[in-house]
This record gives sequence, structure tokens and C-alpha cells, in this order.
Amino acid sequence: MIKPNVFDNLPQVSKIDIIQTFLLNNFYQFLLFLEYTDISKYSHSEIITCLQSPGARKLITVPRGCFKSSIASIAYPLWRVLKQPNLRILIDTEVYGNSITYLRSVKAHMKSYSFQQIFGDLEGDVWQEGAITFNTRTKTLKEASITCGAVGTTKVGQHYDIIIGDDYNSASNSRSKESARGVIDHYRYNLSILEPTGEYIIIGTRYSENDLIGFILRDILNCKELAEGNFNF
Repeated sequence: MIKPNVFDNLPQVSKIDIIQTFLLNNFYQFLLFLEYTDISKYSHSEIITCLQSPGARKLITVPRGCFKSSIASIAYPLWRVLKQPNLRILIDTEVYGNSITYLRSVKAHMKSYSFQQIFGDLEGDVWQEGAITFNTRTKTLKEASITCGAVGTTKVGQHYDIIIGDDYNSASNSRSKESARGVIDHYRYNLSILEPTGEYIIIGTRYSENDLIGFILRDILNCKELAEGNFNF
């Protein structure tokens, strides 16, 4: 946790610059800054390390209730756009309403007093339920900074630098190979709208051997044991 007294003797502008740099170079401290006090280095270090790794394909499989969405679908896209203002990120879930909920949390963080004290008001010209743009952007791009998506929806003509696929599978769409195939097809389609050097993060809980995580472990990673964990692929 940041101790404000460490910076008390610095001029105000320098103090803010130093805190910004500190937070943008330490994702765990950024999580604490956003007041995710239930997240600890001991319990969540593997998730945080996986997200910060240089791999272009990341798979995070943990049980429900582990704050994976708070870390990966709310804090992480916010942190990445703060670091690189021209990024285009897609938050993609099974149900569009879930993506909206995550983006709503991102906006709430951005509008909080503590956030604006350090980073300012970053609301850009797009500030909608399903998409937002940061006013720190230096390029003209048709995609928003962060956009919402869901299984069954397509983003024709859009291109993204990062796609976060959060809880694509559920009990309802993992019962059979046929229903699970729709999620796998959605994942494959998204690869076509991801930039060649882009990052795809899959976060979820296992439901069956037929689900997307099973497909990645079995057909891409060639894992015989379908266990929980974090992978680059």
C-alpha cells in the first residue's frame, strides 16, 4: 500500500508524477490503489504475473470467487490504457450485460476522487454504456479505448490490440459438444479481429472437457490433464 507521507516533502507536481510512475510500473500496487483490499500478493501472484508476462496468449483458470474478473477485466484494461493511451481493448464475456458491468466498474474507478487526484479526469469523446475513449489518446482510431462484447456478437471491421475473454463458458453452454462449439467458434472469430501482435487473455472456470478451456488445453497445448492454472500459449 502506498504511504502518502513518503512523498510529503516533494513539490505537488513531482509528487503526482512519482505516484503515477510507481502505479503504472506495479500492477499489484495499482490494484491496491483501486482499493481491491481482498487481493493479496500471496493468493493472486500467479494471476498478476501471468497478466504481466510478455506472452500474446494467456489462459487463467481458477474457481469462481477468486476475484479474477476484478483483476483481469476491470483493473487490467484500465491499467493498460493508462500506460498506452492508444490501445484498443475488447472486454468480451458470455453475456453482454456482464461486459457492461465490468466497464461500469472501470468508469466508476475513473470518476473516483482518488483516481482523479492522481490521473485527472480522462473521460474522452466516447463515454457510453458499451464503450469509452480516454482523452489521453494521441491517434484517431475508429475503435474506442475499451469496448464491450459477448459470445454471439461480432465486431465486423473492428480491430483490437487486446481481447479479454472472461467466463465465456457456463453450465448452460457447456453441457454438450454442440453448445460448447459456439464458444470455440466465437474465440476463433475473435482471432481475426485481433491485431497480429495482439494479446488474447482467456479467463474462466472449467465446466466440462468440451468447453473452450478444454479445447485450448487439449488441442492447442496438448495437455492430457485438464487442471486449473495459468498458461501462456
